[in-house]
Amino acid sequence: MHASAALLGAALAASVPVASAAGLEPAPGLPPAPPALQQVLDAVRGKAVIVNFWASWCEPCRKEMPALVELDEREPGVALVTVAVADRAADTRRFLADHLIGNTVVVPDPDQGIARAWNARMIPTTYVLDARHQPRYRVVGEADWRDAALQDRVRALAAGESEGRTE
Repeated sequence: MHASAALLGAALAASVPVASAAGLEPAPGLPPAPPALQQVLDAVRGKAVIVNFWASWCEPCRKEMPALVELDEREPGVALVTVAVADRAADTRRFLADHLIGNTVVVPDPDQGIARAWNARMIPTTYVLDARHQPRYRVVGEADWRDAALQDRVRALAAGESEGRTE
């Protein structure tokens, strides 16, 4: 683990409250996805996507991951894509195995290139993309993905409702 990544996780854990639907903020415009992320997004074309930047050593990330996986498994119009930031592959695999998370898509980001490109300066940071993969929401810090209002917003994007901005 990089020292800067450890500081990032520690600062986040100490200062950011758990977000509910009220913690969703409109997502800023994002540059095109880096190739490794774009390849995964192409595979889930037509679905709303939750892109979660996390690491196995980040306690808030570890706490929210089970609820993200539950939401992904329960909602057929939603895909979960996780980006393992500054994490060793063995640590990522161990975390997923320990928590029986077997079908989760993980994009490795050991050098933090994807996180930097999408301005995920603190982890967890999560972007919610609509079914056309346009960014709609962002959550910086841990979110309560079991919150009914938050789930309703994600479901609305999966259903094709254009929330958050006009094109």
